Amino acid sequence: MMSTAGKRILVIGATGQLGGAVARRLLGTGHLVRALGRNPQKLAALEALGAEITAGDLLDANCVMNVCADVDQILTTANNAMGTGAASPNRVDLRAYKNVCRAAREHRISRIVHVSAQDTGGASSPVDFFRVKHQVDELICGSRVPWVLLAPTVFMETWIETLIGDAVRKGKPVMLFGDGTSRANFIAIDDVAEFALRILDDPTITNEVIDVGGPSVCSFAEVTTLIERRLGAPAKRRHMPVPLLRAGSVVLRPFSEIGARLMAMGYFTATSTNAFTNWQPAAQRFGVQPITVEQFIEKTFAVLS
Repeated sequence: MMSTAGKRILVIGATGQLGGAVARRLLGTGHLVRALGRNPQKLAALEALGAEITAGDLLDANCVMNVCADVDQILTTANNAMGTGAASPNRVDLRAYKNVCRAAREHRISRIVHVSAQDTGGASSPVDFFRVKHQVDELICGSRVPWVLLAPTVFMETWIETLIGDAVRKGKPVMLFGDGTSRANFIAIDDVAEFALRILDDPTITNEVIDVGGPSVCSFAEVTTLIERRLGAPAKRRHMPVPLLRAGSVVLRPFSEIGARLMAMGYFTATSTNAFTNWQPAAQRFGVQPITVEQFIEKTFAVLS
């Protein structure tokens, strides 16, 4: 394996949860890191760890061109899932990544490692943000720059900790899409960051989609039960019917882009299953042992007194 030591890696989206986790791992293992994000305060925390930082916007072509100078690889996690209006992913994400791909070609970047998502329905997805992600993936794969798409399953931090766990903690109702029995494979963001680090350390991996997931496949109702048991607190459950989710994704569109997107995501979640039982090959290949849902819940949720 060729070494990537001493070669600068640009982390785009470094102020996000995943991008920050990757940047910290890279810095902790002695890599040269340039971090790009829009939040100067969050970037300052990475600068304190040794990163070069640039506060900027991917829509600024000159900024992107400049930040890619003297860079060997690019790791991208940036997206605009909750953007609306002028900041909608439908208006900005593809434009932003066109700037990245153009700069990568100009500076002869050796590889773009892009964090995508697994099994989102592609070009025919009912969720606009997922359709945009598919377009970005196609753009990167056609960029004439060597690439890797890292495609994780559902993030535990988003679905288990934020959407379900916070409601249980606060005694608020847990919203379940449909009957709550649709099943998904879950992975922790820290484990995705570890996969990214191992890929960045092996420059021989190019032009490949790498699907990653964890050992746990659960329904959202089962996850709610596990959190209830951990906290010793029963949760109120509310179910949003599938027909309402589908109708809401259309009816809300002229009035609330984010509301319509959330309804569409709920509809997609309630009507699709991604068990991804073939998670072991990638785990073995890269030497990563993803944690289970039970381990994540035990680590994340302190027992209520």
